[in-house]
Amino acid sequence: MSAPLIDVIIAVYNGRQFIGEAIASVQAQTWKELRIIVADDGSEDQTTAIVESLMLDDHRIELLKYPHRGVSATLNAAIEYGSAPFIAFLDADDLWEAEKLEKQMKALRTGTAEVCFCLIREFESLAKERAGTQQARSGPLKGYSKIAFLGKRKLFETYGGFDQQVRIGDFVEWFSRIIRAGLEQIMLEEVLAYRRVHDHNTTLGVDKSAFLGLIKAHLDEKRKPQTDARGSDQ
Repeated sequence: MSAPLIDVIIAVYNGRQFIGEAIASVQAQTWKELRIIVADDGSEDQTTAIVESLMLDDHRIELLKYPHRGVSATLNAAIEYGSAPFIAFLDADDLWEAEKLEKQMKALRTGTAEVCFCLIREFESLAKERAGTQQARSGPLKGYSKIAFLGKRKLFETYGGFDQQVRIGDFVEWFSRIIRAGLEQIMLEEVLAYRRVHDHNTTLGVDKSAFLGLIKAHLDEKRKPQTDARGSDQ
């Protein structure tokens, strides 16, 4: 097989319940020139065993094992490990439409943008574990998130990886650098990614001020006056 054009990175921690479905949705992609990099963040369940069993039938799957240190550090290590010119991310409990990568690659190849997103639709697991679980929002959502992203590797080489100090919203913080740089982006107006809503979503129970803080920091950065080499405002 020729070198893959896309590294699909799946960071996972104790993802036994859904990791097989996530990988299957990547395997079902109509775009075949890809590598599936599963980056395990020190799982203590059967996650790695499931991935290793899937590797027997698909040589495109690679498993990286790290000690538990958080999703941002795990993603950064996987990005560093990979080599394909394009990168996509899928959370271990989410899914893609079969044509997601093909449609995004076509958009990037026929235009001048370096980032492509798509719409997201939320869905709930069939079995709810307790009363009061999160509810999926109805209707498609603008997909400015990891699972809706396809972008060029050089963006991470130029603007850096994910901030490992950010507890939640690591992609929001990273993408704010792309926005500040004024880079062109594409939003495909169709649902190609699906976010599973369940009791163990990373964002469940986390103070929403974490997101607001990132947005405020981004706006504050944009408001800073630009200075020239002499230190005067331009």
